[in-house]
Amino acid sequence: MAIQILHAETTRYVAVKSNTNALSKLRKTYLQYYSNLSNVTINAPIEDGLPIEDIKVPNQRAYTGSKPVIPPSLADTPSASLGVDRLLQMLNSTLGTKYDLTPSLSSLLKSYISKEYDFGTVYGYLRPIWFDCDLNDIQDSMRTSEADDLEIRHEVMVDGQITEEGLRMAPRRIWDLFSNRVVPWWVALHTPWGISHAWLDISHRKKVDTPINGHEWPVPIPEDVNLDLVRIEMLNLGAEYAWLDVLCLRQEGGQNEKLRAGEWMLDVPNIGNAYILEKVVCYFNGLGRPVELSFDSDSARSWFKRTWTLQETSDNWTIGGDTGDEMLNEEVRKRFESQLESVEGATLSLHVVDYLSLLRDRTSEKDVDKVAALTYFLASNSTPAHNETRPTTATTHDYTTIDPTSNDNSIGTGDLTSAIAPAYSELESAEAAWTALVKVIRWYHRSQMLFLYHEPGPEKNAWRPSWQQAMNWDTRTFSSVFYGSVNHDMKTGTYSYNSWRIESVQVQGLATLVAAPRKGHLIVQTRSWYRGRHRYRYKISAGHQYPIPDGVYSLLLCNAYLDTKATPCVVGKTLPDQTFIKTSVFEVIDWPRDKKKWKSMGAKDSCIVLG
Repeated sequence: MAIQILHAETTRYVAVKSNTNALSKLRKTYLQYYSNLSNVTINAPIEDGLPIEDIKVPNQRAYTGSKPVIPPSLADTPSASLGVDRLLQMLNSTLGTKYDLTPSLSSLLKSYISKEYDFGTVYGYLRPIWFDCDLNDIQDSMRTSEADDLEIRHEVMVDGQITEEGLRMAPRRIWDLFSNRVVPWWVALHTPWGISHAWLDISHRKKVDTPINGHEWPVPIPEDVNLDLVRIEMLNLGAEYAWLDVLCLRQEGGQNEKLRAGEWMLDVPNIGNAYILEKVVCYFNGLGRPVELSFDSDSARSWFKRTWTLQETSDNWTIGGDTGDEMLNEEVRKRFESQLESVEGATLSLHVVDYLSLLRDRTSEKDVDKVAALTYFLASNSTPAHNETRPTTATTHDYTTIDPTSNDNSIGTGDLTSAIAPAYSELESAEAAWTALVKVIRWYHRSQMLFLYHEPGPEKNAWRPSWQQAMNWDTRTFSSVFYGSVNHDMKTGTYSYNSWRIESVQVQGLATLVAAPRKGHLIVQTRSWYRGRHRYRYKISAGHQYPIPDGVYSLLLCNAYLDTKATPCVVGKTLPDQTFIKTSVFEVIDWPRDKKKWKSMGAKDSCIVLG
C-alpha cells in the first residue's frame, strides 16, 4: 500500500472515525508481524542504591513484552554514528526483518543522517510503514505524505477561520511510545490514546529539554516526574501511540517559538479530537504522579476543577498513577463518573445554561480558556481557530511565519464562504472570544439567550449576556426549550429574529424587587377606525430579580408554539432604524394563541434586527 494513499484516507480525522475498521485492520497487520519478536524489557531509571519499590506506581517500574519497544539508550543513539548500513541493520534487528538496501531507502537514510536524527526518530518515522511499503519508492512516498498533510491543514484554514472539515482534523503530532519520539500524524497514521492531566502550579513545575520531542521546545512537567516513567506506564496499559499536550502541542520557548502562533490557530480548538477515539488515561494528581490519600480533588489545581479537562472527559478511560489503593480508586471513579454524567447531561440537554454551568466553578490560567473549552461543546458545525490576534483581512500567507504582533495573521487558501468559525485568540479578552463564539453556536442556543437571560447585555449586543453575565447565569427563567431562531448574518455582522412585534405596550408592576416570581400587568391599547379604542390587560410574571421600570416598551413575542399558559416575551425599545434593544424578559399569562388576535392588537410579523 502506498503511503500517500493511506494518508489521503485518514489524515482528515472525520475519515478516521468512518474508517475505523480500516485502521483496525492495519493495526492487526502490525500486531501479526510483532508476534514473532523476542521479549524486551524497559526498566525505569532510578538512582543507584534505591529500591524499585520507591516508584509508587507499579506500572511505572518496568515494561516487558514482545512489541518492538526500544530502550532510551538505543533511541538516543545518533544515526550518524551508525551509518547507513548499520542503521538498516538495527532496523531489521528491531523489527525482525531482512530488508536489503535499495537506492531509495539509502537516500532516505542518508537524509536522516544529514538532519542529525537519532535512531529513535528514524525508527519512529519508518516503523509504521516498514511492513507495507515499496522500498524502491519510499523516499518519494514520504515526501508526498508530508506535502499532503501540510496542504490539508492549510486548506481547512481560511482567513484565520476553521472550516467544517477542519473541526475534525487529526492531531498534528503524536507520541510514538515504541520509539519514544514525537512524530507527525502523517507518519504514524494511528489514532492515539489520550493522556489527560491537570497542570500543577508553575512553582511545582520544571521545564525539561528532551530528545522525545526532538528538543523542539522545553517540556513543562511536574518537578517530581520523569517522562520515561509515564512512557513505561502507558506501554503497560497497552498503548502504542499517545497524545500528551506538553509533548505534542507546541509549548512556549524553543528555537521555533515563532511557529506556535500559526500552529495553535488550528491545533488548540482541535485538542478534544485526541480524546474521542481511543482510551483516555487520566492523571488526577498531575501528570505521571500517583493518586494518593493526600490528593485533594477539590483544590483549584485538581483535575476535577480545571477547565481544559472537560473536553477530555471520556467514557473510555482509566486511572493514571494507579498505586493499587482500591478504596481511593473507587472514590476517584465515583467523582469521575459524576463529572461524566454532568458532561453527558449537558451534551444531551438543549439548554445553553447547562453548558455554562459546567464551567462556572472551574479554574484556568486565563479567562479566555473557558471560552475555548466551551467552544468545543457549543460550536455548531465548526470551531473558532486559536489565533494570536484576530484577523480582519482576507490576505493569505504562510501560516508557519505568523507574526504575533501583527494584525494580519490570516491563513489558508480555501473558499471564504466555507469558513464558518471565526478565529479565537489566546491574547484577546474572554468577552471578545465569547462574542466570536456566539456567532457560530446553534440558533436555538442564541434564542435561549434572547428569551431567557433577564438583563440587557453589552452595548452592541444587548439581546444576549456578556461573558461575565453568562458565567453568573445560574437559573433558567423558563422551562421551554425552543424559542425560534436567532440568525447571524456573516456579511453584515447583525443578528435577527423572525417574530411578532408590538410597537407599543405598557408594563406595570415589575419595577419593585420582591420574591420571585414577581407579578405585574401588560397593557395593550389599540385604535382603529371601525372598532375605536380597545384596551387589553394580561397578567405577567418575572422569575428573576432584574427591575423593569413601569413604562412603554416594544414587545417581542416568541414565534414558536409552546404548550403552556405562559408565553415568553422580551421587552425593549425600538430605535428609529427599527433595531430592537432588549430591556428584560417575562412571561405573559394566558396570551391568546390565535395570530388573528395578535394582529388585532397591532402585532406585526417581521424580521427584527437585534441590537
